[in-house]
Amino acid sequence: MKISIRTIYVTTFLILATVMFILIHFLGVHQISQSLISDRKAALYEEASALSGRYFFNVKSINEFDDYTEDALRERMTSLQVMSHARYFLVDTTGRISIDSADTQSLEGQNFNDLNPTFLDNDTYIGHLKSDSLPSEILSVIYPLSENSNLNGYLVIMTSLADLRSNAHLLVRKLDVCFVLFFLFLILIMVQLYCLTLHPIRQLSQTIREYCTGHFDRSMIHLPFQEYSKLIKSIEDLATFSQNANSYQKDFVANVSHDFRSPLTNIKGYIGAMLDGTIPHEIQEKYLKIILMETNRLTKLTEQLLELNKYENNGILLNYTAFDINEVIRNAASSFEKRCTEKKISIHLMFGSPSFFVDADRDKISQVVHNLIDNAVKFSSTDSSIEIQTAEQKGKIFVTVSDHGIGIPEESLPHIWDRFYKTDVSRGKDKTGSGLGLAITREIVEAHHEYIHATSILGSGTDFSFSLSLKVARDNKVDKFSVTLSSL
Repeated sequence: MKISIRTIYVTTFLILATVMFILIHFLGVHQISQSLISDRKAALYEEASALSGRYFFNVKSINEFDDYTEDALRERMTSLQVMSHARYFLVDTTGRISIDSADTQSLEGQNFNDLNPTFLDNDTYIGHLKSDSLPSEILSVIYPLSENSNLNGYLVIMTSLADLRSNAHLLVRKLDVCFVLFFLFLILIMVQLYCLTLHPIRQLSQTIREYCTGHFDRSMIHLPFQEYSKLIKSIEDLATFSQNANSYQKDFVANVSHDFRSPLTNIKGYIGAMLDGTIPHEIQEKYLKIILMETNRLTKLTEQLLELNKYENNGILLNYTAFDINEVIRNAASSFEKRCTEKKISIHLMFGSPSFFVDADRDKISQVVHNLIDNAVKFSSTDSSIEIQTAEQKGKIFVTVSDHGIGIPEESLPHIWDRFYKTDVSRGKDKTGSGLGLAITREIVEAHHEYIHATSILGSGTDFSFSLSLKVARDNKVDKFSVTLSSL
């Protein structure tokens, strides 16, 4: 089961919001209560200290007050009770209550030890006392009255914890309201973020699905964010690549079908004609040679396709060795002697030095040279010449194959390296070519991390030039070393 990003987004947000609310609510009550208790305790101590400094200095016993002082103290304690919402007690050393600030349900004469034996053991008491006149839970500050380290009694100030906790809950409820408002604000932010993030992604997904079905005309949405712009640009580039790949695939299938269909049709037709007697037995040899030629053509095409496919899938495995490129050119040119003789074409080898040793794969470079010479012979005019040059420049050897043939239109030059590509002017000259030779040639040269280039003038000829890394060069370099095919 797949979960959408929106579901994860909303679920995570709600879980975090709920956890935050619980923490704020319950921990807030506790923390605020503790803070209020601490502040209240400090305030009561301050009041106890002030009251002690005014009424209890130089008092050796709380029973030494005269009537006037006792009445004044009682009146003061009663006033403080009203103002501070706290109850005041004057207690002797035995725990007996001498003065109680309360007018009703006074505890005067009772002993705190009877209410709780541990009440006077500390300076602060939080808990319950056995008395109906006191709150269920109290906070008490117990201030000792002493002179010269002699304990004379206690001043006890007592307040209800229920009021403090009620104030804490009130503050927490205010925080809850603030949190709810903040939560609603976050929801608005989340909706806005969804519109800016997830919603465009859904639109992008819809556009990509249309691209996958071949509808490349669908325009992409445009957003002001840099990250989205990069993503959209990448998707558009991918769509363009897919469109080109789709078009290339269609063209590839069409070209392969055409190049296979023509020789297969010829082979089928000639064999059928020989079997049904349309072609007499005495002239069958002629047509068998045609069938053999067409079969060789199919074999060559198949081998080239397999070779290109191997290069694309696995790359070209190169066996680097040092060899004389001039020797490779001589051997390749010699193999075209018969064809050149038939077309009255002469091949001139013009070497910048008697030998140039390069670092490359000899077999693959031999294939490159053979393809370029083969191409030059195909498209050269009768009674013309082909020049093959080698020259050194900046640690590189440049090999140039030039013909004086039909040439290549300027608009076709960028496409001559494409598979199955043939110019309109070349179709009449090349009846057996597959349109794969130059594609293979470029693959090999670029696998060596070298450069291949073509220049041409329509009706005048074409120059192909590629580079190789120089290994060793002879010291006795000459400006020009020229031979003809007949001298090889």
